[in-house]
Amino acid sequence: MTTFEVASAGDPLSIEHITGSLSRTIEFFGGLDNARLRVVTKFNNVEPLLGLKHNGHTRFRVSINSRYVIKNFEHNTASFDERIEAASKLADAGYPIGFIVAPIMIYDEWKEEYLELFDELRNRIDAVKSAEPVTFELIQHRFTPVAKKFILERFPHTSLDMDESKRTLKWGKFGRYKYVYPKEDAAELKKYLTSLINEKFPGARIEYFT
Repeated sequence: MTTFEVASAGDPLSIEHITGSLSRTIEFFGGLDNARLRVVTKFNNVEPLLGLKHNGHTRFRVSINSRYVIKNFEHNTASFDERIEAASKLADAGYPIGFIVAPIMIYDEWKEEYLELFDELRNRIDAVKSAEPVTFELIQHRFTPVAKKFILERFPHTSLDMDESKRTLKWGKFGRYKYVYPKEDAAELKKYLTSLINEKFPGARIEYFT
């Protein structure tokens, strides 16, 4: 079995109303025995995909976050409620469903807001028709010096926390380093979100925390 990723460097759903290419790709993979498709999206225009013959061969991973993070840092994408609604529709259409929680941030009342997120997910994703388990990928907020420079050029008044003194260095697989939360903070993030997932989605699979 080989899995193909169609959203590692972009979001095909954002232009699906123009191209229709994702729909065709989903139906193509629906007819293959030894291949699967993975899509990740921050958009909610899923209606053209709901009636496709996907045969459970495409897993949608909806990128989700707290209201604070989406509202302040994910401009021109679907809202908190729109993403959960889209995930509910995809699940009801029989697609295997996953969620990418990223970037996970520490801020005032972050625990309360992530609790709200998983409560809302549990309330809406309650009748998954796919035999596949719900998956979760957990990615803490990180930034590189180059990314920080670009962000500050485009959003000079951003409230995004990019204070290197509050972070620790982590070397990436491409020979570049990034700033991530210190080990103690990262461990608290992982423990708290894992506990929420286990409580709200006891049959789910957590793919990784990074």
